[in-house]
Amino acid sequence: MPADNNDNKVETVTRLPASAPAFHADDTEPVAEYRSVSALAIASLVFGMASPLCLAWPLLLVIPLVGTAISIFALRRIDTSDGALAGRWAATAALALCVFSGTAAVTRDLGTRYIRTWQAEKLGREWIELLLAGETEKAFQLTVAGNRREPPIVEPGMPAPTETPYELFLDDPVVSALTKAGERSEIQRAETLIYEPQPRRQFIIQQEFAIAPRASADQSPQHPIEAILTLQRSHLAGERQPRWLVRTYEASPQNHEAAHVH
Repeated sequence: MPADNNDNKVETVTRLPASAPAFHADDTEPVAEYRSVSALAIASLVFGMASPLCLAWPLLLVIPLVGTAISIFALRRIDTSDGALAGRWAATAALALCVFSGTAAVTRDLGTRYIRTWQAEKLGREWIELLLAGETEKAFQLTVAGNRREPPIVEPGMPAPTETPYELFLDDPVVSALTKAGERSEIQRAETLIYEPQPRRQFIIQQEFAIAPRASADQSPQHPIEAILTLQRSHLAGERQPRWLVRTYEASPQNHEAAHVH
């Protein structure tokens, strides 16, 4: 019996390449969100990176102050932008740099002011105590005039001084008043009037001292002596370390008022 022809046929299947899936507009695809960086955040970061300069020069303290204001304003703008602005990390970093640098500069300046003022007052008290004890030569050596190695400059047309610097020192009204007050007198008060930092770590500080002479049993109490000392910290010629000296000394205006009343 003849075989079925269908059994001898080889089934061939043609495979067509798979077509790419069609893109439909309504398909949900993840879309990356792009946000612009806040210009204020970038500006605040520039101020933050420059803020440590205030540690080198006190006048540059304006940099962290302005940077702090810009950083805070940038953070507020970013918060109210509903995610349209980026740069929070930059504004936050700038704010931290500005606050740290400004705080460090102010703390250092306050510490330096306290130390220098204390050093100046210490010298002023020592100088006054030497005069109260009658040790005028030692007191003169603590003045700028007592450490001047060159003779005083005489202006053209002016006569040359007939007294030595030390004799002029003894004739000064403040020096004479303190010498006559005696070592039993007491320094009651010291008040800083002027504090002026100078280049090369030099300082000029003006302080007012109140000295109360102690009257003896047969004398009535005397009015306190008000003396204003200008103290200077500077390098002297031939010396490596700076030191404090009494630059000028004068009677307080209150002394003249009290003398007029009495």
